[in-house]
Parts: sequence; C-alpha cells; structure tokens
Amino acid sequence: MRVQAQPEQEQIAPALSDDAIAAEFVSVHGQNWKHVAAWGAWYRWSGTVWERDETGLVREMVRQVCRSAAQQADKPAEARHIASDRKMSAVLRVAAADPGIAVAPSRWDAHPMLLNTPSGMVDLATGEIGPHDPDLLISQMTTASSGGDCPRWSTFLHEITDGYADLQAYLARLAGYCLTGSTREQAFAFLHGHGANGKSVFLQTLASIMGNYASTATLDTFMASKSERHLTELAGLRAARLVLVPETEAGRSWAEARIKAVTGGERLRANFMRRDHFEFEPQFKLIVAGNNRPALNGVGEAMRRRLHLVPFTVTIPPERRDPRLVEKLLAERDGILGWMLAGCADWQREGLSPPSCIRAAAEEYFEEEDLIGQWIQERCICDGKHKAPAAQLFQSWKAWVEDGGYPSGSQKALGEALRARGFEPTMVRRQRGWAGIGISRSSASTEVGE
Repeated sequence: MRVQAQPEQEQIAPALSDDAIAAEFVSVHGQNWKHVAAWGAWYRWSGTVWERDETGLVREMVRQVCRSAAQQADKPAEARHIASDRKMSAVLRVAAADPGIAVAPSRWDAHPMLLNTPSGMVDLATGEIGPHDPDLLISQMTTASSGGDCPRWSTFLHEITDGYADLQAYLARLAGYCLTGSTREQAFAFLHGHGANGKSVFLQTLASIMGNYASTATLDTFMASKSERHLTELAGLRAARLVLVPETEAGRSWAEARIKAVTGGERLRANFMRRDHFEFEPQFKLIVAGNNRPALNGVGEAMRRRLHLVPFTVTIPPERRDPRLVEKLLAERDGILGWMLAGCADWQREGLSPPSCIRAAAEEYFEEEDLIGQWIQERCICDGKHKAPAAQLFQSWKAWVEDGGYPSGSQKALGEALRARGFEPTMVRRQRGWAGIGISRSSASTEVGE
C-alpha cells in the first residue's frame, strides 16, 4: 500500500524553509528582540529598556511572518504547514540561535556605573545623562528621573534619625551605593529597631524608586538552614542592585557563608527552574531589616568587616503615624532620586564611612554574640605562661555553653576558633593542647563540683 507523504515531509521551497523564514523574522524584527538560551527567555526593546517577554509576544511576531510566508506557497497543504504551530516553533528555535538575536548571560546589565532612568542613561561616575542605547543590553530601569526637591523626604529623614546629621549622610551614601552595580564595599546593612521607627518606609520608598533594580528575597535565602537552599533563589537576583529582606525572626542565624559570597564579589552559580546553570557576579547590596537580631555562629573578622548595624531608635507616636506616608513620599520620587545620586557622588569620594552610632551598635552586637570571648573572659587565663590540654578546654567550654542553653559544637570547632584568636597548638603532657591559655583555678574547681 502506498503511503501519502505529509506536507512537512515534502520538499519545501528554500524561500519557505525554517531557516529562510527565521532569517526574514530577524531582518524585520531582529533589532528589537534578543534571546538568552540559559534563561529560556526572549527580550524586547521598548525604546528605553530591554523587557522580558512575559506574554508570548515574540510568538505573535513569528506567526505574522509565517502567515505572510504561507501566502507564497504553491499548494494549500504546504501553506497550512507553514502557518502551523509546529512550523512557528521551529522558526523560533532557529531565530533564537541567530548571532544577531542570541546573547550570552554575561553580556546583560554589565555596566555597573550606568543607571537607566526614564529620561536617559545616567553615568554615575560623572553625573552626565545620555540617550537610551539598546546595544548596552540593559534590562533594568528606575521609576524616577532626577529632578526637583524633596522637602517631605528631608523631614522624614530628620525624624527617623532623631536629627542625627551623620546618620542621615550615611543613609544617603548607602542609598547612592545601591544605585551602582559595584560591590567594592563588601558589606551589608542590617537596619535594626523595634516597630514604628521608619525603617520599612525608608526601604519601601527606595525600592519603589529603583524599579526592577530592586528585588526582595525571602528570609530563608540568607538565614542558616539544615537543608541546602535551591540555586533558583539566587538566579532571580542576577541583575538586582538592591536586595531587601524585610523582616527577621527570633531564633534564626545568619547564613554566613552565603552572605560572604554575595558581598565578596565572588561569581555565583545559579539556574532558573528547569534551565541550564549559569554564572554571574552579584551586583546587589543586601539590606536586612528587622526587630530581631540573628545569631552568629562565630564572631570572625569577615562578619565584623561586612556588617553595618544601623540603629533605628526613634519610635513614632501613634497619633503621628501616617498609613499613606510611602505614597506621599513617592510624590517626590524625582527629588529623592536626586538625593540618592548626590549620595552616590559622596560615596565615590568617601566610601560608606559608617558613623559612630553604627560602629558602636555593631560592636555591642558582636560582644553579645561572641560566646567564646565571654567563656575565655569568665573561665580562662590568657598569658604566655599557661597552656592546657585541648580536651580540658573543651570540657570547660562545653559545661559553660550548656549552662547557658547554647550548643557546644565539636572540639575541632573550638580548636579552630582558638587558632583564629592567635593561640598556638602545642603538646601538654603528651596530649594535644593550646599554648597561651589555661583554665582558671576558680572555674576549674566549680566545674569539678558540678
């Protein structure tokens, strides 16, 4: 029995092949479309920014090209095939790989000192504004253009800082730093204070003005957890310059390794759901806000250098709280962006330069979190004469932390902490031990009694 060939199996005229129709799409529409294979995403140039195609508009463009090509077919069956969904999918695949369409992830949003605004591209290094340029491949844009005054914003800042000018100047530098894609400060900010103090309004206003340069992460993304976090959590933060964690919870601990990675300029590996992995250098500045201070697993130099603990100590009385305050502040969004740009210029000259109130709050926090330091102060003697077996030190440490309801960890972890503090390993009566530290007589007798 003779089998009739299907239209897709028949010889198609070269001008109507997948490749030819894809080339026609690129010729007609290619200047306005890009594709990123690793993300499975199409982007369309809007005239001011590259916008991700969330509605399948690119498929409609291909449908129009295919319908036009179908009119050139000699046979009805061939015309139906060219206008079919299968044909459109094939044309899309070919077009997506075209050199003028395909873009590697690393080429997107790769200009850390340019800021895209509705009125043009701001060079943050010079303050000059230039035209929008599709060749820059920028997919982010603020919701404001610099200009005008912001008297209500100035009053708000004065109120939430209790008139502390140095803290207001720091907040301006921090906000300006967040406009950039730089992470050279290798720092993150924790805005701490108990309710009705303005920190949420401050962050909501900045995030709204920054548009999709700002993003929000879940608390779990940057808090310690027993299970490994999924890489898709980081993929969505690829081009963000400000990432907010809006609230903390009691009893949680910082995910210190991840925080060090995202603030230290390391390349991160991530992927979108069911997509290939890709690497990117984070541009975002992490700001966490909360009433509860997360715990630290250890008070090391890395966290001391990174954490800016910003105290919000003012409580706005109930009669002066305005539920529409964010809305009213955003009426000055252009002026507030100007304030942020001025802060960016100050940051480039001075760095973040946290004032004394931030340094003091951080030092108090680290002292409270430094359990090993407290144990050494209460139970140990530190000088060049003393040395003690590692097992004896761990027994003392274990008794001390368990009395306070804290986990003791392992003897190895204690040894690493002692080494980090400058103590040297040695032998004590043929046992491994540590030089420069010993157990005080009073604490030793107390522990024996226990």
